[in-house]
Amino acid sequence: MKTKKRIKNNYTLFILIAFIIIAVGVTSFVLFKSPHLGIADQGDFDRVMSSSGLSLLDSDKANPDFKRFYDYTVTDYKISNFFKTILGPIIGSSIGILILFISFICKLFNQDIFRTQYLAIAYSFIYIFSLTMILKYLNIKSKLKLTLIGLLSLFVFFDGNYLLWFNSLYGEPMMLTSLLLFIATFLYYINYKYVVKGTDKLTSKIVYVLIASFIFLGSKMQVLTALPFVIILLGKVLWDNRLILPKRNLNTLLIIFFIVIIYPIQLNMINGNISKDTQYNSVFYGVLNGSNTPEQDLIDLGLNPDMSVEAGKHSYLNESDYVKYVPRTEITEKEFYEKIGNLKLAKFYLTHPMRLIQGMEYTADKAFLTSTALGKAPRSYSEKPVKEFNRFTTWSSFKENSFPRNLFFIIGVYLVIFLISLYEYFRNKTNYGITNKIFLLWVIMLIGAIQFPMPFVGNGQADTAKQLYLFNFIFDILLVIIISWCFSKSTKFIKFKGKNKK
Repeated sequence: MKTKKRIKNNYTLFILIAFIIIAVGVTSFVLFKSPHLGIADQGDFDRVMSSSGLSLLDSDKANPDFKRFYDYTVTDYKISNFFKTILGPIIGSSIGILILFISFICKLFNQDIFRTQYLAIAYSFIYIFSLTMILKYLNIKSKLKLTLIGLLSLFVFFDGNYLLWFNSLYGEPMMLTSLLLFIATFLYYINYKYVVKGTDKLTSKIVYVLIASFIFLGSKMQVLTALPFVIILLGKVLWDNRLILPKRNLNTLLIIFFIVIIYPIQLNMINGNISKDTQYNSVFYGVLNGSNTPEQDLIDLGLNPDMSVEAGKHSYLNESDYVKYVPRTEITEKEFYEKIGNLKLAKFYLTHPMRLIQGMEYTADKAFLTSTALGKAPRSYSEKPVKEFNRFTTWSSFKENSFPRNLFFIIGVYLVIFLISLYEYFRNKTNYGITNKIFLLWVIMLIGAIQFPMPFVGNGQADTAKQLYLFNFIFDILLVIIISWCFSKSTKFIKFKGKNKK
């Protein structure tokens, strides 16, 4: 028995080491093979820079031919305000935590230049570490199944169109890496409590989950929609351990729990000025875009029907492109921003369900598109913007060209996984290790599901594919889960048939 267990442990260790080696190789090929590719700024970097003490290089500011938006990547920035960098994680987003750490190391070596490649290295480390921990703490007994999930993870999650964003100041890679860290820490907690059956260090395991939740919820403003589901999961953890943990430890965990809740809310309040763009887009580029009754729609929203002259326009046009209601002007502030709100939008779609379905059909058509038309190389490499990218992109190319981009397919996949997981939940209801993993799966599914309608409802038809980034990643997680479940059931069926023949 001990020999078999030793062989199993050795095989698991071998798979994990092989996984790490291949993951490092693929990541290095995608991100660090010359030329170092990334994603050009489409206007998102300023927010991160301003809150984390970074600025453009003086040489770039002085260059009249300097182009930083859409076509060329800019990887080098000046650490202009280190004190502000320290405050970045508090007033900006959790990407500031990594920028703070990297900037601190740069300062130790008397270097004032911050490079996005440093971020890419940090993201890659967290990404590979988290996936390795997930593979380990899933506690997969079957060698074949562990091998399959390892290979699927390499093929799917290390797709170049995911990794490429690591070399940028976008919040998307922070979402993905922190989501995986959140999953890894929760599985680590489950393993310690229900497999190791430990109690003396249980508090620290829960703290890891809370910290990962903090980083994930603060990674990007759109992740605020995940807050209710994360609260439910964390609340369940605290409730399940209320009688086990010392009262002092439980009170400490409750304090951290409330900090986790407050953090994303205050981020949304501090960055509230950004929501004005999304508010404008949600109505003029969403509700009114292609509407046959724009005046009536505005009336239903409690707005002036005169605004229908701006139907179909987003908030990033030149001022001359608007008839009357220019974004962020006094008249628009008075007639639009002060009167519109999320509750009015929610009420509109609840009372006009067909309009919501039409919006979701548009969103579904933009699903599974993880590539981008933004530039991917610096201007020093090529004067002609590099838009094509094909480093380890087989999976994303297959998704974009072969997956049905419609609501029926997306809802069908969700429904199948939910029914299977519900069956497994009741079949293993006395095995709390398994039921907690299924509960985690449901939380991840809900986080992905709420991400799907938010781009259209909250931002109209502006930048939909980019805002589905987290949804696409979670959808890939679900596909890997269902493939591994089918594989597990088929191997058990084959073994069962083989025994019957004997």
